[in-house]
Amino acid sequence: MNKILIAFASLAAASLACAHVSVQPDFAEAGATYRGVLHVGHGCDGKPTTALEVQLPGGGTRTIAAADKQDVPIEFAAPKQAGPAWIKVVQRCGAAAANWADVPAQGASTEGMKTPAVLVQVLAPAQAAAWRARPAVEGAWVRASVPGQQATGAFMRITATEPTQLVAVTSPVAGVAQVHAMKMDGDVMRMRPAGPIELPVGRAFELTPGGYHVMLQDLRKPVEAGSAVPITLVFRNAKGVESRVELRAPVALQPPPGGTAGMHKH
Repeated sequence: MNKILIAFASLAAASLACAHVSVQPDFAEAGATYRGVLHVGHGCDGKPTTALEVQLPGGGTRTIAAADKQDVPIEFAAPKQAGPAWIKVVQRCGAAAANWADVPAQGASTEGMKTPAVLVQVLAPAQAAAWRARPAVEGAWVRASVPGQQATGAFMRITATEPTQLVAVTSPVAGVAQVHAMKMDGDVMRMRPAGPIELPVGRAFELTPGGYHVMLQDLRKPVEAGSAVPITLVFRNAKGVESRVELRAPVALQPPPGGTAGMHKH
């Protein structure tokens, strides 16, 4: 395993103490060189980060200095076989430390893990090309629920750069997740599953209260304001190749700054 020591002169803790270490892009092409950015947006135990020890799924050993930075460039040779690749990080904050190294026994879901390792999906070339062209997702948020409430909505803006369908939505907080549409049936507004959605190219498609939106049903527990909900969007391009976008959408009673709020216009 590749081990890197990244030294920080100073790294201020972010306000979201529950934030995880992350990486962008979150995928690599099998057999190719991966170049990305490791993001650490917070300290540990209320103290600023002083060093990171990073194990990468590649070969070789080197040291990267990154004083006063939260975004650290990383590079490694991606495995030749498609599948999950894990980056393990020991975050040191003086005498305190957080070990971001938990890996699921099977699969790639880290939901419920307090200190998960960072996942990079290794993809075959055709799928990697589809992931590079994934739609951009902005302004995502989830409406807070109350105890006993069985459903809530998620809202966002999706912008595609090539012909693409939104074909599925999943979330571990819900037994069922679907895109629904609000439509008039006579004089009554009804909500129904929308099925695959053809996204306009170069123009934002909005999922909003009162229009198209993600419906999270059979909630496994209330979603509380101030928390975040994992949501996976599945897209399919014109060649039939699927890609995913993983979100952690903030939960609020009202749209947060930058969140979608208006009616969707046809």
